[in-house]
Amino acid sequence: MSEAVAPDLSALARRCGLQEHWIDAHRQARRVGPEQLRRLLQALGVPCETADDVAAAHAALDTTQQHTPALLVERAGHVLPLPQWREGPADLVSEDDHNAHAVSLEPHAQGAQLRLPVKPGYYELRQAGQTAQRLAVTPRAPDMAALLGRTQPRSWGVMAQVYSLREAHLDPVHRTWGHGDLATVASLAQRLGDAGADVLALNPLHAMFSADPAACSPYSPSNRLFLNVLYAAPAQVLGEAAVRHALDSLPPTDWAALDQGAQINWPRAAEARLQLLRRLHDQFVMMAPSLQRDYRSFCSQQGQPLRDHAIFETLHAAHIAAPGRIQPWTAWDKTWRDPRSRHVQDFAAHHAKEVDFHCFAQWLTTASLAHAQATARQAGMGIGLLSDLAVGVSPAGSQVWSDPGSFLHGVSIGAPPDVHQPRGQSWALAALSPSALQRRGYDAFIGVLRAALAHTGGTRIDHILGMERLWLVPDNGDPADGAYLRLPADALLGLIALEAWRHRCLVIGENLGTVPAGFDERLRDHGIGGMNVLWFMRDSESESAPFMPPEQWPSDAAALTTTHDLPTLMGWWHGKDIRQRQDAGRLTQEKTATQLLQERQADKVALWSQLGDGGSLPASAPLPAMLAFVASAPCALALASLEDIAGLDESPNVPGTTVEFPNWRRRLPGNTITAMDSPPWRDRLQALRQTRGRP
Repeated sequence: MSEAVAPDLSALARRCGLQEHWIDAHRQARRVGPEQLRRLLQALGVPCETADDVAAAHAALDTTQQHTPALLVERAGHVLPLPQWREGPADLVSEDDHNAHAVSLEPHAQGAQLRLPVKPGYYELRQAGQTAQRLAVTPRAPDMAALLGRTQPRSWGVMAQVYSLREAHLDPVHRTWGHGDLATVASLAQRLGDAGADVLALNPLHAMFSADPAACSPYSPSNRLFLNVLYAAPAQVLGEAAVRHALDSLPPTDWAALDQGAQINWPRAAEARLQLLRRLHDQFVMMAPSLQRDYRSFCSQQGQPLRDHAIFETLHAAHIAAPGRIQPWTAWDKTWRDPRSRHVQDFAAHHAKEVDFHCFAQWLTTASLAHAQATARQAGMGIGLLSDLAVGVSPAGSQVWSDPGSFLHGVSIGAPPDVHQPRGQSWALAALSPSALQRRGYDAFIGVLRAALAHTGGTRIDHILGMERLWLVPDNGDPADGAYLRLPADALLGLIALEAWRHRCLVIGENLGTVPAGFDERLRDHGIGGMNVLWFMRDSESESAPFMPPEQWPSDAAALTTTHDLPTLMGWWHGKDIRQRQDAGRLTQEKTATQLLQERQADKVALWSQLGDGGSLPASAPLPAMLAFVASAPCALALASLEDIAGLDESPNVPGTTVEFPNWRRRLPGNTITAMDSPPWRDRLQALRQTRGRP
């Protein structure tokens, strides 16, 4: 790239949403190099090899930016400019009831403007001589007070990794089979609801790879529109008799042995569960007509996306079986990469039973989730289940295969270097394309939101900072060589609020990390809660700063003991996270493990002084006091991880590692449900309940 092109390249990058200049976690100014910009622009579909390429790209953007987005997103009651429209009468048609309401477009400098209705929803604006324009009229998302009908709620709940749950039982129909599932979630929700909890927050439940169960990170799903079928609870949907009959017809399996390990053997557990689901599918034609009607209705409602996912699952298994190894769809023969190709459709026709099985498994899992949510609400939970929406999907998954035009290619979502991850991170996740979102009316994003909220009481949005900007890393590149891509944050946050309002659901965003200036205020403006995590609640941004008293924590965010990526209470107290980073070679050269452990000791003294108990520092973590400390914050919701209730020192995931630790495979010890009756669990749960004012 010649120097003469550089200024135009910088301007082109800005127009495409790439931030050439940015501020790192140390508040130092950074700049993205020309070669990095060029690789990222190419990933955005913008040729920029030569000066002529850059000039042509600018001209194409000039044309594109004259077009109005397919969906305009604006707050209820605000004035919406409508360039190229004319003043005068028009009709506003609600997409909910299809009723047309006469409106008057007022004059505007560049055409006309419309004062939007107060009622949120999706509308279509029509005027003679104009192409109809879709509108999304957005509210603030409902908060805990609105959802619970209490002026100053002080709710509490638990965060659980579904797979880690365990329910031992002599009858295999009533036990977990190698890992937790939605039946165990329902049992846990019942017990927590009885104890006064309002929320049970879960790890992402998105569809994974049935043919490759070892790919088990729930934050790297195959498809965010569908569910992980290994979590299905068939007895809750089809009845105990059907499951018992299916189990009896299978070859003998030692279900108890499958369930005893401290870590999950995903391939073995998946093989056993899928074998059972396939037998239930074989027997489904003999089951109640009402169930079959429900299944047909589900397939009709889910339409082509469900069929695409089912065909992908079938194709994926075939491509693994043929060469004997895992093969991503991007390496398949070209004839299999297009879901609309004749070859793919012929394959689906020849494997109709297998395609139908994957549709059936999705229906069964969806019905299991709906049952678990109903159980939670019937047990007295004000919110119930809180799903977790991953920030992206695997580029090797069914969602990108079936809808490649909605995603960016050649780049991965990640994070720049910071104090916790000095090398930066590349998560091998595909991001939705901002230009495709605007061109297609945000349909892909809205679909993901609706899937997350359809059968839950709300969702936690992972890395919600990505609604404003995503750190993109070129494929095979170093995370430090990435750059931020700006997204249409107001539109995305507005749509989150609208879908939360339509579903009457709670939304919490993971606003941790390098937060853009003013972003937390934007979350509050849209009614989206943030997260106050104990380890980050300091008097300043310095890691050595004193802990902030809970009464000073922001009240519009949920109070959390930890997250899946951070140390547990016990693990932090004992320095487990530091030793794990040392073992994995993830420490910086600035400080040794010994120095970090010395600093942790000082932190423990500082936290102990805040707990107000006085006396000498205890050798083991004072879990009830730490739980009560978090719960005493003025937040409407306080959440504790089930690992903290169980007193474990290992977290579900060690960031930046893959094979060094059993990430996403650890199980809770003992029987999760009966453990709630044990004195340690009762004491820790009581610390939450009493501090929250719910004895």
